Amino acid sequence: MKKPVALNLPLVLAAAALSLCAGVAQAAADANSPAAYAIRIPVTLAADAPLQRVMLPAEALVRLQSPGYADVRLFSGAGQPVPMALAGVVAASAPEESVSLPAYPILGAASTGTAGLEGLSLRIEERQGQRVVQIDTAATTTTAGPATPQAVLGALLDARNVQLPVARMALDVDLPAGQPVTFRVQASKDLKHWQPLAETVLYRADAAAAPTAPGRLGNEQIDLQRADLKGHYLRVTWGDAAVTLRGATLATSRSTGPRERVSASMATPALSNPRELVFALPFATPVAALAITPPGSNVLIPVRVLGRNHREQPWSPLASAVVYKMATGGKEQASGPVELGGASVREIKIEADPKTPGFAAAPALALQFEPAQLVFLASGQGPFTLAAGLPGATAAASAFLPLASLVPGYQPAQENTLPVALADVARADITGGKPADGALVPAAATSGGISTRSAVLSGVLLAGVAALGLMAWLLLRQTKQAGHQAPAAPTDAA
Repeated sequence: MKKPVALNLPLVLAAAALSLCAGVAQAAADANSPAAYAIRIPVTLAADAPLQRVMLPAEALVRLQSPGYADVRLFSGAGQPVPMALAGVVAASAPEESVSLPAYPILGAASTGTAGLEGLSLRIEERQGQRVVQIDTAATTTTAGPATPQAVLGALLDARNVQLPVARMALDVDLPAGQPVTFRVQASKDLKHWQPLAETVLYRADAAAAPTAPGRLGNEQIDLQRADLKGHYLRVTWGDAAVTLRGATLATSRSTGPRERVSASMATPALSNPRELVFALPFATPVAALAITPPGSNVLIPVRVLGRNHREQPWSPLASAVVYKMATGGKEQASGPVELGGASVREIKIEADPKTPGFAAAPALALQFEPAQLVFLASGQGPFTLAAGLPGATAAASAFLPLASLVPGYQPAQENTLPVALADVARADITGGKPADGALVPAAATSGGISTRSAVLSGVLLAGVAALGLMAWLLLRQTKQAGHQAPAAPTDAA
C-alpha cells in the first residue's frame, strides 16, 4: 500500500507567492492585449489601400503613459497588433510656383579661371532692348599686349523681381563629359559685394560609357533654404570647366503655416493660493504649449510655469509669459498659449508675479500637443482598433518600425500622401467608464505620496516578503516537531 504524499507547505506557499508576483507583472506589461489599454477607438479604413495613416486624437494623447508614445497599438479584428510606424505631421504650405530666369554670360580672360572674378565689378546695361553685362577691372595694363582669348567665367541671373522666398534652384546647363563640375551660387544687390548662397556638384557620364551607366549624377535641385532674393542678382560660377548655362528655374512658395496642434481642455483645478496653482497631469505625453486664460476682464498677470515628475524632484522652470484678457475697441483680446517646448512632466505649477494680486479664480486651462500619426499596414481582417494608455508603461518597449522598413522605396514626407483612416472617438471604449468628453483632462491634485505604479510594486514586494517569512516560520516549526517526535536510541541488553 502506497503512503500518501505529504505536501511541503512552505514550498507551496513560496510557489504561490512567486506566481502572484509574475501574474501582476505580466498583467501590467501585457502590451498585446487590447483590453489592457485605457482607451480603445474604432478605426475606419480607407478603401483599397494596404498602407494607410491615422491621426492620433486628443482622446488618445491624454492617456499615454510613455513620453515616447510606446503605449500605442493598432489591433486587427482578431486582436493582433499590425505593423506600424510613428510619424510627425508636416506644416501645411502653399503650392510652389516656378520662375524661369535667363542667364547672362560673364566673359573674361581664359587663364584667370574662377579667381578672375575676384576684384571685378559687374555692370548690366540696357541697350536697345537688350541687356549687356560689362566687366570692369580694378587693375590697368601699362603695356599693350596680344589679345587674350575670352572665356565664359560664369553667368548672371536677374532675380530682382522674385517676390516670394526661393526654396530651390535648378540649372538649365550642358555639362562636359566625364568631369565633375562644382557650381557656386552667390547673391548681390549691387553686383559688387557678393554673399554665398549654396553650391552643388554635377557630373555627366561619357557618351562612350556603358549603356547602364547613369546619365547625370549629383543633386540638380540646389537648396536655397527659402532665401529672400527680392532686389538681388545671382551669380553662378563653375571654374574652368567647359559649361553652357542657358538659365535657371526657381521654385518659390509662400510662407508655410504653423502645424495645427491637437488641443485638449482641462477641468478647472482648485485654487487655494491666488499666486500659485499646482496640478497633476495623468499622462506622460510631451506638452507643446499651455493656454492660460484668466477669469474676468481687463486682467494682466505675468506668470512663470514650472514642472516636475514627482514630489521628490525640485521644480524646473519651463516658461515665463504674460497672460491677459482685455477688451479693446469693443473686442476682447486674450494672450496666446505659453510655449513649453514639448516638456513631459507629471506636475505643473503656475506662479503669478508677487507684485500682482494673482488670480481672482482658477484660470481656464487647455493643453496643446504636436500632431502625430500612425502609418500602418492594414493586415488581417477588421474591425481595427486604436489602443492607447497602458498602465505601468513608463519605460515600455516601442513597437514602431522605421518608415523606410514599412513603406517600400520610402521618400521623405511620403507618409503624408497615404490615404487617411479615421479614428471614431465617438464610439471609443474607455476603461473605467466614459466621461462626457473623452478629451477632457481631469484636474487632479498633486500626489502627496508614491505613484500608483510604485504602490503596486511595493505591495507585490511586501506580499513576497510576507510569504517568505511565513515559509521560514513553518520550516522552523516543522524542524522543532521533528526533534520532539524523534524515537529514543535503543540500549544494549545487560
